[in-house]
Amino acid sequence: MRHKKIGGKFKKTVAVGLIVSMALGSATLRSFAKDVSDDSTSGSKTESSDSDSKSSVTSEEYSSERISTIYTNISKKYKLSDYTGEAVSIPVDSSVTGNSKSYLTTKVKGYEKNNKVLDLTSGKKVTLDFEVPEDGLYYMNFDYLSYDESILPVSMKMKVDGDYPFYECRSLEFETTWKLSDEPSYDRYDNEAVTIPNKQIQWENKYLMDSSYRHSDPLKVQLTKGKHSIELSVDEGNFLLGNIFLEAPAAVEEYKGSSDKADGKELITIQGEDYTTTNDSAIHGVAEYDTSVDPYQAKDTVLNTLDSDSFSTAGRKVTYEFEVKTAGNYKIAANYRQSEKTDFPVFCDVAIDGKVPNSAFKDYSMAYTTKYKTATMQDSKGEDLSVHLEAGKHTISYTISMNPISYIMEEIDEVMSDVNDLALEITKVAGTNADKYRDLKLSKYIPNLEKTLYSYSDRLTKLEKSAVKWSDSDKNVAVMSSLLIAAKQLKSLADSPDSIPYRIDELSTSSNSVNHYLATTIDNLIANDLAIDRIYIYQDGAKLPSKPGFFKSCAMNISRFVASFTDQAYSTKNTNSDHIQVWVNRSSQYVQIMQKMIDEKFTPKTGINVDISIMPDQYKLVLSNSSGNAPDVATGINYTIPYELGIRGALVNMAQYDDFKESTDGYEPGFFMTGSINDGIYSMPETMNFWVLFYRTDVLEKLNLEIPKTMDDVIDMLPKLQMRGLNFYYPTAGMTLMRNFHGTTPLIVQNGGSLYAKTAANGTAIGNEKSVNGFTKLTDLFTVYNMPVNVDNFYQHFRNGDMPIGIADYATFNMLTNAAPELSSSWKVALIPGTQKSDGTIDRSVCGCAESSVIFKSNSERQKKAWEFVKWWSSTETQAEFGQTIQITYGGEYIWPTANTKAFAQLPINSDTKKIVEETAKNVKDVARVPGTYLLEREMSNTFNDIAVNGDNEQTRIDKAVKTVNHEFERKLEEFGYSDSDGKVIKDYKIPTYESVKKLLGRTDDDE
Repeated sequence: MRHKKIGGKFKKTVAVGLIVSMALGSATLRSFAKDVSDDSTSGSKTESSDSDSKSSVTSEEYSSERISTIYTNISKKYKLSDYTGEAVSIPVDSSVTGNSKSYLTTKVKGYEKNNKVLDLTSGKKVTLDFEVPEDGLYYMNFDYLSYDESILPVSMKMKVDGDYPFYECRSLEFETTWKLSDEPSYDRYDNEAVTIPNKQIQWENKYLMDSSYRHSDPLKVQLTKGKHSIELSVDEGNFLLGNIFLEAPAAVEEYKGSSDKADGKELITIQGEDYTTTNDSAIHGVAEYDTSVDPYQAKDTVLNTLDSDSFSTAGRKVTYEFEVKTAGNYKIAANYRQSEKTDFPVFCDVAIDGKVPNSAFKDYSMAYTTKYKTATMQDSKGEDLSVHLEAGKHTISYTISMNPISYIMEEIDEVMSDVNDLALEITKVAGTNADKYRDLKLSKYIPNLEKTLYSYSDRLTKLEKSAVKWSDSDKNVAVMSSLLIAAKQLKSLADSPDSIPYRIDELSTSSNSVNHYLATTIDNLIANDLAIDRIYIYQDGAKLPSKPGFFKSCAMNISRFVASFTDQAYSTKNTNSDHIQVWVNRSSQYVQIMQKMIDEKFTPKTGINVDISIMPDQYKLVLSNSSGNAPDVATGINYTIPYELGIRGALVNMAQYDDFKESTDGYEPGFFMTGSINDGIYSMPETMNFWVLFYRTDVLEKLNLEIPKTMDDVIDMLPKLQMRGLNFYYPTAGMTLMRNFHGTTPLIVQNGGSLYAKTAANGTAIGNEKSVNGFTKLTDLFTVYNMPVNVDNFYQHFRNGDMPIGIADYATFNMLTNAAPELSSSWKVALIPGTQKSDGTIDRSVCGCAESSVIFKSNSERQKKAWEFVKWWSSTETQAEFGQTIQITYGGEYIWPTANTKAFAQLPINSDTKKIVEETAKNVKDVARVPGTYLLEREMSNTFNDIAVNGDNEQTRIDKAVKTVNHEFERKLEEFGYSDSDGKVIKDYKIPTYESVKKLLGRTDDDE
């Protein structure tokens, strides 16, 4: 795999004096830049000498504002002490100012602290004036009620006196309470299924907190005595905002030792999966066939533990209600497994009745264990902890905390930023193409380079050593092994500083770079994955349940092994031939919900019985059809497969049904291109792979760059990016195995080109002038404008900041949303840059198909029933319900990118993102298929590589591709009976166009 190259020909003309005048992220390099700037620019200074003042950042600097303004760094500069007085109420009705007063409502939904509250929705902004009684550091406390059905937390930004107090205020989240359904849920095979939790529409209270939960304590705001204002900007949510309170910071009571015994014989057992409430809908139980958990059943599936995958993210909280019969002191134990962090604990705040009893229960470490083990909570001396409980109902809560190791992640962030800045500086000095015949003494241009690299290495080594106290090992922390690799690599580079230009990708850009290893360390640290089987509230005289002995455990495992041969749930072998057979190319989580919806909604309404089966292999559907074993319906199959089945006569033309046009109302015409053959449509779009523009708001703001609307705008912004060692990502660069149509065709279509002539017999049109022009514009991005032609992982480069803007797909969106919480307020999406046409409009045509549903030919009765199912499954109501259910049940990473745009609009996804995706769907113009299209896609990929990578001439290489593709078209047309062996046309193969598909869908220009 080729490593990414940063920069371009623009940088080669930039003088060294200008290069080093740009301030860098690390103190060493910033000092160097300042010295050179002072010597070369008439003594003008670029930075303030006051270490306590805000850093003076100009638009020419590239550094991370996120790191310099995080709470940890800002709070170090606080000069005031904690406020100690009574809580100060900020009533919203008397504090709100200006036009914000129009948001006041008397419909307070049971709020007792005020007879008016603010009714706020996404996009609204309110300002409140308030009086601070004295100088000090304050906690801020918010009353709120989220009244819609969305699973997304309320999200806001907060400014105080016109500025963000610290970076975390750019993204504040206010969760709601979710309650487990009282009745368990079962599927048709009597297996217990995950139930959909119920959102509690109730008034909540939350302190100002870090939404990434690196800090588990409330964040303090420094306020002086007198008048101040708060500005709240709502990013997401429909909610009521009650009063806001300024409170004195309160610490958890200090632990003073365990002196009281827990006399008595009481034992209270709580099942881990039987929680009462959570603060996230995704937390759920799971079935595990482990003899150490309870309950255990060999045959039927039963939820018996809290799913570790769902209880993993910092800040997630699960609460259990239990009843105490006899007052007294009680100990707490748990049968749990924590195997994600090797030799390293997961930290939890353990609260009783909503309050952490003392500091020993704060950030309590749950030790690493690959198997379930029962452990009693103990203090640092190994003495059992106890709490006094009165008779009656109580609650115990576990909240995942990252507080003890937040300093580790923040320092890793700093080193990553510094390393990235150093790599950019080296690139500016040495250029992008290292010349082995050029002897460049890098230390002449970057003083103290070796010292700087050694310092980074030492910082990382010390950081790892600081965490050994939590590890089971006395030497190294296994979960931080990637950090040690990064430290070793930095030392290696420091040992040979003049070789760095040839090893520049080892710093921040390759999959084996220092920054990649550091990012891996952070990913490992934030993955907590705590599974809880049982919790015991007990006294000394009680006997905790023991695990099954060796022989009993063996017997239980044998029973499960035998049962596995008869357990055919969702198998193609366990079906009723009288039922409609639907094969689904998805995992069991999706299939279970689909089957439940069918049994509860579809079958009662239509009387049609359906058996859902997990598809063995989607690419063997052609063989299944040939052998007579095909299902009635297949869903979730790759968008390229329907054509291969349809051209062979295996599929039903859905366009023949009278209600087909009505059933496609929620889908854009471009999604039907790949499933269209001649005058028929043989597949129904299911999901889309939306392509949008991702951009780092912090970086673009710092460089004073606007969001590009056209590819010409992109080209215009490249010099400003590349002179800083940054670049733009075009998705073709990320397609390392094959540059598919998603990466090679958009610019051809946008420039008026086409892949096909009017009929397949006339061959491909990629050699036509407009097509060549579009393809050349694509390759020029890499050969002329020096975009990186091979990028191993855009997500990581985007996260690092060296590629702060680029076009990417749904997978990148999902990863950034769920795996990069530190960037939650630092990136957005926009429509992809297009091509401006002569009338001034912008063509943003893009591919977008992902998966489809098809109906196999059988008999008219089964086909009609199958169509009823496809029609129901594709409907807006069903797609919206399924998307909401899968995400509510399993979490934010289970985004359902339905191709039904009306259903997509109802999904629990950020409102701004939904608008962009819905608009993108209108621009989808996927590539129609003809006999031989597979070779066209391959040849376009080969042509791109030969031009962009190997330097071939565009026209010559395209002409060669035309000959190869046309030969294959002729061969395949003969195979499918469209021409004879002499190439004479027997019948025309009509290539579907966007307009012909619109006609089949009954769409007119007035409908668009």
